[in-house]
Amino acid sequence: MAAVLTYAVGDIHGSYTKLVNLLRHCVRHCGVNTLRLVFIGDYVDRGRRSRDVVNLLIKTQSATPDQVVCLRGNHEQMLSDAANQRNLPMWLENGGEATLRSYGVARAEEIPSEHLEWFANLPLAISDDRRFFVHAGIMPGVPLKQQTREVMLWIREPFLSDPREHELYIVHGHTPTELRAVELKPNRLNLDSGAFFGGPLSAAVFDEKRVGPIGFITDDGAFMRAPALSELEDTPGPVPIVQSRRGAG
Repeated sequence: MAAVLTYAVGDIHGSYTKLVNLLRHCVRHCGVNTLRLVFIGDYVDRGRRSRDVVNLLIKTQSATPDQVVCLRGNHEQMLSDAANQRNLPMWLENGGEATLRSYGVARAEEIPSEHLEWFANLPLAISDDRRFFVHAGIMPGVPLKQQTREVMLWIREPFLSDPREHELYIVHGHTPTELRAVELKPNRLNLDSGAFFGGPLSAAVFDEKRVGPIGFITDDGAFMRAPALSELEDTPGPVPIVQSRRGAG
């Protein structure tokens, strides 16, 4: 019987070729099942091909709007702010110049209006019955419905070091992992494996039966099965999921 599989994709940062390859491997892995995509944010800046990444995401989302969700990252927020004459130096210092070059423009407000509108309307988070998908994370102890935009786009601490369970399992990016591999913890999953910084672009695969991921796919097609969250309870720190050489297909 066909299932629904959700593929959550980490921070892209203009890494167009890695994105194309990862999506191909996700489709192959999904097979006859229903594929759902959740992109965790940070599509632009730093990498050379931000415009191509955004074009591909818009095209993918338009083809199957009920099955593709693109969340807002802090870099999309900085770009939108710069296009509205706010905090321009901050954006440029954090990779904005690479985005301008990819669009062939001199100023953020010269980026095509359909792209600027898309950035401005990206949601901050989505949830299902088991998981809460968000770019940076949440403020521990605060109900999910009361999380602020600033927190969801920018937080690192105290979120990253907080061991408590949240209302839902948190799936996020934003903070590149030191080992350039996803980090799996009992209460959260960090998908930012540093695609721009030499690491892979990673996706976590979720099914409808268990809270945590069933596995991980990287842009080279490697697949690694994920341990159950219950197996992590006695682990003192995050579990780095180092890619296997077994193909996703």
